[in-house]
Amino acid sequence: MLDIRQLKVLAEIARTGSYTAAAASLGYTQPAVSYQMRRLQQSVGAPLVTRAGRGLRLTQTGEALVRHADNIFSVLRAADQDIAALVARGGGLVRLVSFQSGCVALMPEVIRRLRQHQPDVHITVTQAEPVEARSLIRTGEADLGLLCNWANEDVPEGEPVMLRVPLMTDRRCVVMRRDHPLAARSTVGLAELADHDWVMETFRDRFEAACTNLGFTPRISATVDDTHTVQALVAAGLGISLMSEMALRGHLDPQLVHRPLSDWPLRHTYALLWPDMADVPAVTAVLREIRRAARLAQSDLSDAWRKSTEAQ
Repeated sequence: MLDIRQLKVLAEIARTGSYTAAAASLGYTQPAVSYQMRRLQQSVGAPLVTRAGRGLRLTQTGEALVRHADNIFSVLRAADQDIAALVARGGGLVRLVSFQSGCVALMPEVIRRLRQHQPDVHITVTQAEPVEARSLIRTGEADLGLLCNWANEDVPEGEPVMLRVPLMTDRRCVVMRRDHPLAARSTVGLAELADHDWVMETFRDRFEAACTNLGFTPRISATVDDTHTVQALVAAGLGISLMSEMALRGHLDPQLVHRPLSDWPLRHTYALLWPDMADVPAVTAVLREIRRAARLAQSDLSDAWRKSTEAQ
């Protein structure tokens, strides 16, 4: 019979890469971690970790056991949430993690609706990029996530065992001043922007790789992660930028326009959670409002695109 404490130790070793780090994270002594691992390996009848330089890596058996452990932890968290919700008569706390434009474009409407229609459901929101959000959901530090990826990307590792709920799509847009020579165009190609200065976010590997593939290196005039600051700098004439339609739905400086990139894939926004969490009433309520907010946002984007093309 597998011991839940031993599985938690194994999962933490997998996450941190060492007995010492796992012990510090769990609040155990290192000998206690070593003892739990010896007991677990004896129970399984096979090695679960092996040395890899100065750290540790899981064996094939260890990797399989960690995958099962993640599912077990998910069931336990769902049971805990479900019981808490029953005790609170349908209420409960849902810990949500979301990328930036999801926080801006979707979460205010979700929170407003919850407060109006289900005040016993409480929510906390943490902003994080998809890689970090995926990790928080996997380890149980978040109950529900809003993530995104590009249409030409494979499903990220670890997600196939979780529940992925499609929500909406949006496009990557060039943000420029209204007096820019390309502002009258309905779409713009990235290659046409090779001679421009750029105001860009910190995480821009995909953008830089796309520029390299087109034979140019972008001139970065500012690195900014706040969307309002990006727009202020573009309006001042420091350069142009790229932003998602979803982020621009919340606010667009009146001095600016945005035009979709003609050669960029669509971005898919989706909710991610462990399947068992979908049966928890509080999580179900939050997910329902997120889906409603996403439908409204998608409709708004479609209407805005139709009106802009008609105007041109």
